[in-house]
Amino acid sequence: MQLFLLLFILFVALLLTVTVSVALAPIFGFSLSEAQAGTSIRNLALTRYLMAVQSIGGFMLPPALAAFLICRKRACIFLGVARRPMAQSAALTALALVIAIPFISFSASVNAQLPLPEWATRTDREATELSVALIFTPSVPVMLLNMLVMALIPAVSEELLFRGYLQRLLCSWTKKPHFAIFISAVIFSAIHFQFEGFIPRFLLGALFGYLFYWSGSLWLSVIAHFTNNAATVIAYFYAARQGVDVESAEVETTVSALLALASVFVATNLIARIQQHEKFRRKRHLHPA
Repeated sequence: MQLFLLLFILFVALLLTVTVSVALAPIFGFSLSEAQAGTSIRNLALTRYLMAVQSIGGFMLPPALAAFLICRKRACIFLGVARRPMAQSAALTALALVIAIPFISFSASVNAQLPLPEWATRTDREATELSVALIFTPSVPVMLLNMLVMALIPAVSEELLFRGYLQRLLCSWTKKPHFAIFISAVIFSAIHFQFEGFIPRFLLGALFGYLFYWSGSLWLSVIAHFTNNAATVIAYFYAARQGVDVESAEVETTVSALLALASVFVATNLIARIQQHEKFRRKRHLHPA
């Protein structure tokens, strides 16, 4: 029942989001015809606007509304947003994600070697070109806008949907938290429809899931998700400020297996420390001095 409620709300929300994003477009300086045309590499400002509205309307509001209808006053507890994370765990989470970047890049390069049908490759190429056009900018105001639209809003909205609601629901149904974490990660990765990035996005989704499972706080997952997205935005901003050509920026830097191994080793140790901190926190909560 809870899953069907979410799916129904998601379906209605997606329909309404398209209508609302077009209707509100003139308020933000876009014509109705531009908004009806949708996202485009030729109109990046409109694309950012549509991405923000669709992320909020399609990912953030549905799980929040579904949780409220099911739990009422306990909705924030159900979604995991009522519990604040430990400051030490939050700092270690951000640091672990930064250190894990070489491993994530390496997994992406491995994923890119897998054979894909021509239509999937074309879809990925178009999505990559649009993403690079959006975040490759030397402008500080535009970079800050990208941090909001492509890092903060997706981090909050997607974690609410995939970890706060879906993972919690699957865990409650199956009583198998690891199963719930991995299934949520698979759906999280698949819903982006970027096939060459499926493996790294799945690994990230699983990590976000374990951070939520260990801490009981969705904010650790949000911090990890935001750090990963923000790192990409900052990297392309820095490249643009250094005068790197946009075509060169589209070519991913090759990461050696040794660097990837060192990266995942250090990051895993930091993540283990986060698990230990959260385990100690739970024990202290259950058995206060």
